[in-house]
Amino acid sequence: MSVLYMMRHGQASFGQENYDRLSGLGLRQAALAGEHLARLGLSFDAAYCGTMYRQQDTAREVLARLASPPRLAELPGFNEYDSGPIIQALLPVMQKEDPAVAEAWPRMYQERKAFQTIYEGAMRRWVSGRYDTGPAETWRAFLDRSRQALEQVRGDNGRGNTVLVFTSGGPISAALRLALGLSDETALRLTWVIKNASLTSFFYNDRELTLSSFNATAHLDQRREPELITYR
Repeated sequence: MSVLYMMRHGQASFGQENYDRLSGLGLRQAALAGEHLARLGLSFDAAYCGTMYRQQDTAREVLARLASPPRLAELPGFNEYDSGPIIQALLPVMQKEDPAVAEAWPRMYQERKAFQTIYEGAMRRWVSGRYDTGPAETWRAFLDRSRQALEQVRGDNGRGNTVLVFTSGGPISAALRLALGLSDETALRLTWVIKNASLTSFFYNDRELTLSSFNATAHLDQRREPELITYR
């Protein structure tokens, strides 16, 4: 069997003009992850990331700490879904259905609680497929591109290989859905508990993807610094 590790990027810059870059804490999380993998003596035959800066910067921080880092390849299929257009498309109906949304909207990017109210409501509607999201990527399209990226990695890396993918919570939950036969709603909810710089691993062959471990952060937990554990 071959092994696929999927690492979520370090903490991004929530509330800043450019979210798609690692915060100072996110850079440290990624560095600690790289040091942890180096101590374990893990060797990777291939490494992939999406095209998002937070994924690429996490990859560079980690790979720089490995004794023999593999070449990093980009696969856009590992990009996170773009929640902005989805929220914009669903906001009018959300405001009608839930008065709390209208109240939270002006503070969405200043307060985490307000963000969560709107974000979670929009994502549940998006996954249901019952609402028109206009030109925004659909949940089904997102699942398809995530699956295609996984298939490419598995096809390019056969028996006995160990692969490391730097990605985001959405593609990791899509892989969990595929491996465990999860419902759409369950896969979505798992996205929200995947920690920054966490590791999820799978065994794979040309037919199956099997979960081995989920959301591991021993490299952060052992520091005994609660601020290292983040979800946004």
